[in-house]
Amino acid sequence: MKISSWTKKLSSALLAAGIWVPSAVFARDIPLGDASFEDAVVPAAIGYSYSSTYRPTSAWVDDADMAGQDDGSSNWLYDAAYAETNPDRLRPAPRTGNQAMHGIGYYSGQETGAVFESGMVYKFSVWAQGDSDSTDSSSRVWLYIYDGSVPFSEPNSLTFARYAPDTGDFVNRAPGSSAAESQASWTQITISHRVEPGAPEIGQPVGVAFWGAGDGAVDDASLAAVVPEPTTVILAGMGGLLLLGRRRD
Repeated sequence: MKISSWTKKLSSALLAAGIWVPSAVFARDIPLGDASFEDAVVPAAIGYSYSSTYRPTSAWVDDADMAGQDDGSSNWLYDAAYAETNPDRLRPAPRTGNQAMHGIGYYSGQETGAVFESGMVYKFSVWAQGDSDSTDSSSRVWLYIYDGSVPFSEPNSLTFARYAPDTGDFVNRAPGSSAAESQASWTQITISHRVEPGAPEIGQPVGVAFWGAGDGAVDDASLAAVVPEPTTVILAGMGGLLLLGRRRD
């Protein structure tokens, strides 16, 4: 018998006997301000607005801790009607609600009400999609998790990563596609940071941010603190139970 087949049979037998406890992962959602970019309603007449008008209603701070914070040079909110106005350059239709955030080469971020805890894994996610006239690199998005007690910048972040169509992370809206087709084309991208025992960020505010290129859009952000639980394998033995293995994923 192949080893893999034997392992599957043993696992099934242990599970059926109630003596194998599979690994479980528990997640706690951390609320984000304006998670779906709906809090500040953009003017219907033009269909978009920059941070100089959507702040402070929206929790997303443009270029936090940097020069030019919350001004007219920022990522911008846009509504569903605006996404469809230019047939040659369709913006991604908002995934949920009526608004999304469009990148234009600036950072947007926020400090949450949560603090970093030892042993936790923090996962920051957004849904991403590019314009219909985008190249694979012009709609790229970067995600960041940072210590809110330290001025935000890419070098100061605890972790960051690039996402784009050219690396298969999400797609650009297809030219001529309907709003419904665009809504179905969003892809969730996620970055993670594990807090090691004794790490300097323990007890400090959890910060999250993104940078969007000129053809990329994001919607429906979320943040979770994940606790990996150990796997325990127990076999009945003579005179008691024998703990065979314990590991943390």
